[in-house]
Amino acid sequence: MAKEKKERKERTYSPKGIWRELKQVEWPGFKGLMKSSGLVILFTLLFGFYFFICELVASGLLKVIVG
Repeated sequence: MAKEKKERKERTYSPKGIWRELKQVEWPGFKGLMKSSGLVILFTLLFGFYFFICELVASGLLKVIVG
């Protein structure tokens, strides 16, 4: 019973608990940050290009169907 209360108490959010968790976080260095940012930009451009091509194909099909 005491164990259950202790577990419930640890689940609550407190400034002390949040600060303790933030100290355990491994923040990326500059090199890791640039690598991750580059990947995000690359995939954003790739997805944008993919959706642009899909839009062209869909509009072409609609022109064929309608006109």
